[in-house]
Amino acid sequence: MRGAGLAGFGAELVTMSSRLWSLGVALVALGFAAHLIGWDAILWFPMVAVDSLMWLPMAVIDGVRESPGTYGVVALGVALMVLARVIGRRKG
Repeated sequence: MRGAGLAGFGAELVTMSSRLWSLGVALVALGFAAHLIGWDAILWFPMVAVDSLMWLPMAVIDGVRESPGTYGVVALGVALMVLARVIGRRKG
């Protein structure tokens, strides 16, 4: 029994070491690429993606500022829907 547990632990270490190695290789490649072409070129795509995903929260914040009563009703409705889902999962 004890030997089987150690064998599983060794397998986990091998898996972890291979993941750490892969992460290290990726970071070294990222560092060289940043040195060659610059961080602005590398981070261009992630920044565009984040900017395109941020329009929804910004629209919600602007809407709440313009009409807090309407969004209060919407928030109450969402809270009731979530509560109903939680109660339904406990019963079934």
